[in-house]
Parts: sequence; C-alpha cells; structure tokens
Amino acid sequence: MALAVHPPVERPPGPELGRLELLRLLRSRQLTSYLDRAVEVAPELAHFRIGREHAYLVGTPELVRELFGPLGRVGRKGRGLEQTRVLLGDGLLTSEGDLHRQQRRLIQPAFHATRIDAYARIMRTAAAELPERAGWADGAVRDMAADMAALTLRIVGQTLFAADLTDDSTAVSAALAELLGRFQRVMVPGGALLNRLPLPSTRVLMSAISELDTVVGRLIAEQRAGLGDDGTVLAMLLHARDEDGRPMPDRLVRDEVLTLMLAGHETTANALDWTWLLLDRNRAAADRLHAELDAAPANPRLAELPYTHAVIAESMRLYPPAWVIGRRMTADVTLAGWSIPAGSLVLASQWVVHRDARWWPDAHAFTPERWLTADGRYDEAAPGQPRGAYFPFGMGRRVCIGESFAWTEAVLALAALARDWAPTLVPGHPIALRPAVTLRPMHGLRMVLHRR
Repeated sequence: MALAVHPPVERPPGPELGRLELLRLLRSRQLTSYLDRAVEVAPELAHFRIGREHAYLVGTPELVRELFGPLGRVGRKGRGLEQTRVLLGDGLLTSEGDLHRQQRRLIQPAFHATRIDAYARIMRTAAAELPERAGWADGAVRDMAADMAALTLRIVGQTLFAADLTDDSTAVSAALAELLGRFQRVMVPGGALLNRLPLPSTRVLMSAISELDTVVGRLIAEQRAGLGDDGTVLAMLLHARDEDGRPMPDRLVRDEVLTLMLAGHETTANALDWTWLLLDRNRAAADRLHAELDAAPANPRLAELPYTHAVIAESMRLYPPAWVIGRRMTADVTLAGWSIPAGSLVLASQWVVHRDARWWPDAHAFTPERWLTADGRYDEAAPGQPRGAYFPFGMGRRVCIGESFAWTEAVLALAALARDWAPTLVPGHPIALRPAVTLRPMHGLRMVLHRR
C-alpha cells in the first residue's frame, strides 16, 4: 500500500539554529540575543527550530494580542513551564483547563483590591526593617539580589500565609537556582530526558524539592492546628470544598502554596534587582526619585508615588522579569497569514517587544518620564504604545493573578529603601543576563551601600 505524501509546510523566515549553535547559545546564556536576531530577520513572525520542534516568535503587538486573546483557547503552557511541573505540580502556574479555572476562582479573592490595601502596610514595614535585619551599613557591600529575594519572600510569607519565612530563605533560593538551571536543559534536544535520569544534578534538585516540601508541610500543619490566620490564602485552600463536600487534596494544596511562595516573590525580586542597577547608571533619574521620596508622606500610597511607579514600569520594560512566554498550539492555527501546525510552540517575548523601536521611542534608554502624564500622574498608557507592546505580567485569561500585588510590593519596597539608601555597583562587578524562567542577573548584584 502506498504511503500518503504530505506537502512540506511553508514557514516564515528566521535564523536557522543548528544543534551545536543551540548548545553554544545555552552555555553562553545568549537566548535573548537569539530572539533579537530572529525579530531582525522576520519582524512580524519568525520561525526557528529547537531540535525537531518548530517554534514561532511573534514580533508585533497585534500578534501578541492575538496569541493571548483569540488563540488562548488552543494554547497550552510552553516548553519551559511544562518541566516546572516536577517542582510545582498542578499549581496555578502550570495547571490547565478546568482545574486552572477552578483554582484561580478560589484564590482570586486573596488578590482583591481591599486585600492589597491591607498588604501594603506589611510591605512597607518589611522593607523598612530590611536594613537592620540584613545588617546594612554605610559603605558596606551587599548582594542586592540576595537581599531583595529575602525581602520579597518575607513579604509573601507574611501576607499570603501569615508566616515568617525568613529562616527559609536559603532553602528557597537554592531550590529556585536548581529550577532555573533546568530551563537551559529543556531547551536542548533531548534535554527533558536528562532531567529524569539519576544524575547528580537531578538528585540535588530532588533534595531541594524535599526541603521545600518540609517548609510547605510546616505551614499547612500550623494552619490546621489553628496557629494560622483564617484570612490567608492558605486558609482558603484548606477550607475549600468541592461540589461533593470533599476538601482539596493535600497534594494540590501543596502545589498551590509552593507556586505562590516561589512565583510570588521571584519576579518582584528580579524587578527590584534591575531597578537598583538602572538607578545607579542613571543618576538624573535617581535624583528625581529621591526628590519625590523626600517630599512624600511617611507611609505613601501608590497614587502619591507617580515617579517611583514610573521607575518600576520602565525597569520592567527594559528588564522584564518574565521575559518570554510560550504557548503550545493544540490545533492548527493561522498567524500573520502563515499556517501554524498543531504541536508548534508560539513565543511572545517581553524582552523583544518591550525594546522594539517601532513601539518605543529611544527604546534602549531608561526614561521613567515616559510613563507620566502632562500633569505628573503615572499612567500605563502615557507612552502611547499600542496595546500588546507592554505585557510584563502576560495578557488575556492567564494574566498573572498577582499583578496588582507585585506592582504594589515593588513600588512600596523601592520607596521605603531608596528614601534612605542609594546603592552603587561594586567597580568591576560583572553584569550579565541569566535568561531562564525569569530574567536574573547571572552573577548576582554586588553593590556598595550609601546612606543618604
């Protein structure tokens, strides 16, 4: 019997990536540079291969909106997040379909505007206490990346779980480092298989997961023993019942707590890291920030910090903590006139779109003023960019549930710390990107503290 012959699929142009070149890019952490090359070759829609997989990069705000809007119903999580299930199980970040919708509806009240207002006090207090807790002193050298991670973990613990996670910061940071290291592997053809082999690195990851499970188990046990606050998201999870009156399975409670613990502090910590670096590199912006903070009330609200808000927005434009989002198509779709077969990966990169001169005048300059209106108010639409040109927290039905939480946390933490401190980078300290699940500074961020 003759075999059917299928005509080759026509695909848009893009930089072809051989296996050896892919390995070199991964070793040198140059995935952001590769996406820059892709959009230069094909500014609207680029095609490239990751081993045997076909990937497509959307390069315009219109296609970003289409990917997260109409095509959202046929898109599932991409390659990197598929692998994080080893750590996060079926938490909000990795779950799909009915389970995701059910859990999102359950957790959403924890991020209601009234709850965010209550969290703001905790955020300001935690940031104000950081210098004394961490031993900050004028002229001291600190790894600001480590300090920001410890701060945001403390905030997540106190706000969402009514727990002090300060002593758990080392274990959480180690687990995140292992998770981010896995991202490089899964981009290599056959790399996902490596993560299932009994290699030393896999055993280290499993050990880190075990430590995190211990932390989460302690939080759950304390809540069940009546030691926790009934108003926390953990209490919501434990009190939840399905339509048959059954409680949420312990494993799913664990997955949601761990997802909120890790995802809830990682992106904000990274946003603050890059913000400190950008302020050091742009003294005029730092001076204007300090002037606003000097004139602000003791416990300012977001509306009283328009320039501080603009600084965070501009930092996340240039160094978006979530720098690429992938969707795997579950059906054949059409994008920009091209047929995209089911099973393909479609990527939207904040790193690429946020820095595109087509949508952003003076695109590579740090210009917080672009986010201010003529009368000095912060407005996300002030730059005049088309919708879809700025999406630091994603878009559509799966936009980050904690977006308002993260904005409030980042702005208030920066305000509390920059009021009294102006860190500068240690001379010669290397700055390089680590584009994994999030965009981290590869070598940390060693800075000299200067008390104002």
